[in-house]
Amino acid sequence: MPKEAVLDPQGSAVRDAMRQLGMPEVRSVRIGKYMEIDIEGQDGDLESRLHRLCRDLLSNPVIEDYELQKAGDRKPEKTLNTPPQKAKTKRKRRS
Repeated sequence: MPKEAVLDPQGSAVRDAMRQLGMPEVRSVRIGKYMEIDIEGQDGDLESRLHRLCRDLLSNPVIEDYELQKAGDRKPEKTLNTPPQKAKTKRKRRS
């Protein structure tokens, strides 16, 4: 799904069309992509590897966020594609 800060012209066009077709209540529409991936097995690090593949291959982390959802789960695990935070350290100056 496009990040909130990224313009979505396709979503805006669909929103405008929906309003003209009798749905003035529609406030916004976001257009994204949906994929189903069938996995065999239950490796211990499977989820972390899937997150890496979603981030590095299946989405563009500059403009998109992704959700990883297991079959049967009600709440998807939403992951914002933000770069990892660097640890801040303070150094003392020597005089």
